[in-house]
Amino acid sequence: MAAGNLVEEISDNLKLVVDAVKRAGPMAWALIGLMIVLYINPAQWIWRAWFREDGYYTHGPLIPLVAGWMVLTNKDRLARLPIKPNWFGLVIIVLCSLGFLASTLCHMNPPKYFIFVFYILGLMLLLFGTKITKALLLPWAFLFFMVPLPDAVIDIFTYQLRIFVTAAAVHLVDPLGWAIVKSGNYIYYPSGETLVVDDVCAGLRSLISLLALGAIFAYLSKLNPTGKLILFILSAPVAIVTNIIRIFSLVVVAKFWGTKVASGT
Repeated sequence: MAAGNLVEEISDNLKLVVDAVKRAGPMAWALIGLMIVLYINPAQWIWRAWFREDGYYTHGPLIPLVAGWMVLTNKDRLARLPIKPNWFGLVIIVLCSLGFLASTLCHMNPPKYFIFVFYILGLMLLLFGTKITKALLLPWAFLFFMVPLPDAVIDIFTYQLRIFVTAAAVHLVDPLGWAIVKSGNYIYYPSGETLVVDDVCAGLRSLISLLALGAIFAYLSKLNPTGKLILFILSAPVAIVTNIIRIFSLVVVAKFWGTKVASGT
C-alpha cells in the first residue's frame, strides 16, 4: 500500500512538471534539451567524483534522491500554488549558458558543476513561477551538496583543517604534561616517535557529510526558519569538535601504545 502511495505521489508530481512544460510550450522542451546537451559531460564528471576511491562526495548519489523526497513531502502545498511562468528564469538560463561557454573557453570544469544547479533554478522559475520556486528553494539548495568542490579548494580546506585539529588536540594534551611538541601537522613524542595527521584525519570528508545531514535534520525539525538555520550551522562545529576528539584519542593511544598502533599500521 505504501509503495502504491509513493508511486501515486511521484506520478502526481510528474504530471505537474508535464503540465508546466506544456504551458511553457516548445521553448521549455528546447531549454531542457539544451541543458541535457550542455551538461551531459559535466554530469559524467560529477558521477566520477562521487565514486572516486579517495573522494569527498561518496554521499553525492543520495542528494538528488533526498531533494526529490523533500519535494514529495511538500506536494500538498505545491498543489495549492498557481503555475505562473516567470520570464526572469530565462534570464538566469541565458546567464548560465554564457557562464558555461566562458568556463569551456577557459578550460575550467568546476564552475560548470555549480552553473548546472543555477540552470535548474532558471528552469524552475520559467516553468513554475515565483511562488512554486520559493517553495522549492530548500530542495534546490540541497543539490549543492552533490557538487564537488574544485581540488584546489579541497586542498586548501584540508590543509587548514589538518593544522587546526592538530593544534587543538595537542592543546588538550598539554595539561597532562607529556612534553609533546607540535610542528604543523606533525606531533613529536619524547620517545622519538612521530604521529602525522594526514589528509584523511583532517575531517573535511565528515564535515561535508555532516553539513548535508544537518540540512536534513533542520528540514525535518519543527523549528522556525531561524532555528532551522542555526541547527544547520551548528553541524559544522559539531563535525570539527568530533574530529578533534578523535585526533586527541589517537594522540593518547600513540603515547601509551606507540604511533604504529595509533595509525593502524
